[in-house]
Amino acid sequence: MPSDNSSGLNIVFVADVVDGEKSGGVISARRLTDYLKTRHKLTIISTGKEEENKIVLPQFYLPFAKKQMLDMGFLFAWPNKQVLIDSFKKADLVHIQFPFLLGYQALKQARKLSKPVVLGFHLQPENLIWNVGIKSKWLTSLLYHFFVKTFYNKGDIIISPSAMGKSMLEKYGIKVPVKVISNGLPIQFKPEKHTPDPKYANKFIILMVGRMAKEKRHNLVIEAINRSKYADQIQLIATGKGPLLEELKTLGKELPNSAVFTYVSQEELIRLFNTADLFLHASEIELEGMAVMEAIGCGLPALIADAEHSASTQFALNEKFLFTSGDAKNLSTKIDYWIAHQKELKDSRQLYLEKAKQYSFSACVKQTEDLYRQIISE
Repeated sequence: MPSDNSSGLNIVFVADVVDGEKSGGVISARRLTDYLKTRHKLTIISTGKEEENKIVLPQFYLPFAKKQMLDMGFLFAWPNKQVLIDSFKKADLVHIQFPFLLGYQALKQARKLSKPVVLGFHLQPENLIWNVGIKSKWLTSLLYHFFVKTFYNKGDIIISPSAMGKSMLEKYGIKVPVKVISNGLPIQFKPEKHTPDPKYANKFIILMVGRMAKEKRHNLVIEAINRSKYADQIQLIATGKGPLLEELKTLGKELPNSAVFTYVSQEELIRLFNTADLFLHASEIELEGMAVMEAIGCGLPALIADAEHSASTQFALNEKFLFTSGDAKNLSTKIDYWIAHQKELKDSRQLYLEKAKQYSFSACVKQTEDLYRQIISE
C-alpha cells in the first residue's frame, strides 16, 4: 500500500539526465518530474545541476563516443549503490527512465527491496549505433534482445510512448505488460497570433525541429528542396543542436535561399510553429516524435517520413502528409504538391488541431499516475 504522506505517493525517479533540451527522452523526463513534484513526494536521482529533492551523481562519457554524447546532450550517471538503497527504502515506487549503468543498478536494488518498478522505453538501439555510423539489422536485433532480456523483462510494467514502441518490444520477446502512454502535449503548444518575420515575406517556410544528427535527415530535406520546381520560393528553417550543425550550415548554403540553422527558446519555437507553412519531419528513428506533436498542437501541418523505425507516422492526417523515407525525389514531389495547394494546406490546420487534442499532457500524466497506483496496489 502507498506510504502515508500528505504529498501523495513517494516516488523515486531515476534517469541519467533530466537537464537539457536535445533529447526527447530527457525532455519528457523533465516534464513528467516537474508535474509529479507538484502532487507527490518525488526524489530524482540523476546528474546535472543541484535542486531540491534531487540527488546528483557523478557523470561520465564513453571515451570513444564523448564528442557524440556532448553534441547530443546526453551523458551517463555513475551509480552509487548505497545512495540507491537509502533512497528506495521508503519509496512506494521506482521509475527508471534509461537502460544504462545507473538504470541497471537501480533495477537491481529496487528488486532486492521488493519495490514496484516502472520502466520507461525511451531509447531505440538504432539511436546508439546509427549515430556512430553503423547500420546493421543484425546488431540492432542483438541489442533489442539484450535490453529486453536483461532489463525490460525485469520490471513490473513498461511505459512506451507509442504503439510502435510496444510492438517493437513484443517483437523481441517482452514478457511483462507494456502500457502505451504518450509523452503528452503541454498546453503552451497552441495556436497563437504572431507576425511573420518580414525578411521571409513571400516565402514558403518549411520548419524542421530536432537534433542535427544523421537520423534526422536534414541532408535529405536540403536535396529535396533543391529538386523542387519552387525551390526559389522556399525558406528552410531548422532549429536544434547536434554533431552535424556546421556541416549542415555549409550544405544549406546550396539552396536558392540559404537554410537557417538556429537554436531557439521555447517561446521562439512556438512563434515559428505559428508562422511556418509546413512542418517537415524526415527522421528515420522516432519512438513518438514530440516535435511533430508540438507542431500540430499549434495547428502546423506536418509532412512526415514513412519510416520503419519511426512512430511519427501516427500524426499524419493522410497519405498526402507522408513521404517515402530516404527518398528525396518523393519528398520533393510532396513539397511541390503542398506549395501548389496552399488553400488545402491551410484548411488542414483545423484538422491537425483536432488530432492534437488526444495527446493532452494533463490526460497523459493522469494515465501515468493511475498506472503507478495500479502497480503499487497489486
